[in-house]
Amino acid sequence: MTFPTSYNPAKQAEILQPCVQACIDLALNLKQLHWNVQGPNFKPVHEFLDEIIDHARAASDEIAERIVTLGKPAIGQRASLDDPSIPTAQDQLVSDHSTLKQTEDMLETTIAHLRSTQKALADIDPVSEDMIIGILANLEKDHWMVRSHLT
Repeated sequence: MTFPTSYNPAKQAEILQPCVQACIDLALNLKQLHWNVQGPNFKPVHEFLDEIIDHARAASDEIAERIVTLGKPAIGQRASLDDPSIPTAQDQLVSDHSTLKQTEDMLETTIAHLRSTQKALADIDPVSEDMIIGILANLEKDHWMVRSHLT
């Protein structure tokens, strides 16, 4: 089998690794909000966060498995990762409106990160690029739904 000259699994894995962290950070921070949300819209916000958390966890798993497919180890233990890559939730009770606003900000940052990764992969790894595009579709839909609650 002949690979294109741009095929460089180590470089592709290096580009993907920060996305694992971004998705782990998203899931952990949203779980913090999920536990601490309060207010008149508690239940729908609480349950909606679980859906987004599931998307973030599935994304980190898919990206990590792609990195291993490329022959490199995936790094996903929080203690091994850099400082959080997205805005972090505070350790306090949070109103339902503030929870949605923070969720919007976290999703926006994660999506921007994944978009830049998608562009970096465009000419060197169409398989990884396609995977990131699929993940973006889920997170962008979540972002739209969160924004819809804030208008």
